[in-house]
Amino acid sequence: MFSFFKKGLNKTTEAMKVVVPKKRSYIMKETLEDVLLEADVEYELIEIILRELYEEKVTKAQLESKLLATMAWANYEKPEHDGPFVDLIVGVNGAGKTTTIAKLAQQMKDSGQTVILGAADTFRAAAIEQLTRWAEKIDVPIVSSRQGHDPSAVCYDAIESAKAKNIDHVILDTAGRLHTQTNLSNELKKIVRISNKAHGGAPHRKILILDGTQGNSAIAQARAFNEMIDIDGIIITKLDGTAKGGSIFSIAHALRIPILYVGVGEQPKDLVAFDKYAFIDNFLDPLFEIDEESDKLNSVSGSLIEITLLTAEQRQKLNTLLNADGYDVLSKHFVRDQKTWNEYKILANEDSYAMEITARDGSVIKAYKADQLL
Repeated sequence: MFSFFKKGLNKTTEAMKVVVPKKRSYIMKETLEDVLLEADVEYELIEIILRELYEEKVTKAQLESKLLATMAWANYEKPEHDGPFVDLIVGVNGAGKTTTIAKLAQQMKDSGQTVILGAADTFRAAAIEQLTRWAEKIDVPIVSSRQGHDPSAVCYDAIESAKAKNIDHVILDTAGRLHTQTNLSNELKKIVRISNKAHGGAPHRKILILDGTQGNSAIAQARAFNEMIDIDGIIITKLDGTAKGGSIFSIAHALRIPILYVGVGEQPKDLVAFDKYAFIDNFLDPLFEIDEESDKLNSVSGSLIEITLLTAEQRQKLNTLLNADGYDVLSKHFVRDQKTWNEYKILANEDSYAMEITARDGSVIKAYKADQLL
């Protein structure tokens, strides 16, 4: 996963290296402002980040915690449902909707799920033809109709077909642009309404496709779609083709909508599930030298539970415990009290076999025993 994000951030890295050519142990705040601007982080967000950094010399751990705070809403939990699970894909033409649908379908198929496509972009004959070719290429069924046909009817038929054939997953394509925004809004709302009639709770996930090369300009576009139908998640495409990788922080912070995947290439494997920790590590890696003391791995109870190498399940358990106790996870080293906004370190203590929240004076505020994470 780390190599995929590194691949996607290549051009962004090149842009940042114009300001910081070599890795450093710290970056001055004034220089950091230029670095983030080069990466296309929105200036309003840069001001917030800089305002919350109290030292003029900014270390990797300090910046990491602030960047993670911008992604407090980046997590997604799949809703409970009775099959099939229905994804509704929206976005403007040219953002990469059709290709992304094909990648999603291929990944689902590779994982053993059955999937059917619904070609509900009946506004353009080319869109129907393109999705049909992809369906044939990856060998999945598709429900389609002629240009001008009611897109809601296509969605209804695709869901009904999935139910009749016990198909696990339905992916519905939609039009990206109609004559007016009102037309698009009315059409999407109708699709949502008819999908729910076909299968209670559908669409279970409404996904917006954003073109990564648009950077921060995609935020206004995303807000418009969110006002129309309440977007559940975002996929950012073409990350490897832009130096605007930093805009992901702006998008996550401004929209407060989970980022599900990022596209870093043409192959299905290049549609990568978004992990904010991996993304930020790769974003910061070209800027900072490794701090051996702060990055030192601490083992807990000899059970391979290490502060920087928690499994996804262990991390989720720890995050759940922290959240229940009123803490937001900012990074692998820092948490923040939800009431006071005070930040504390979280460290592994091999003597007590626990993960500990510690204050600046070293006192332990809260401890979680290793067996709570097993």
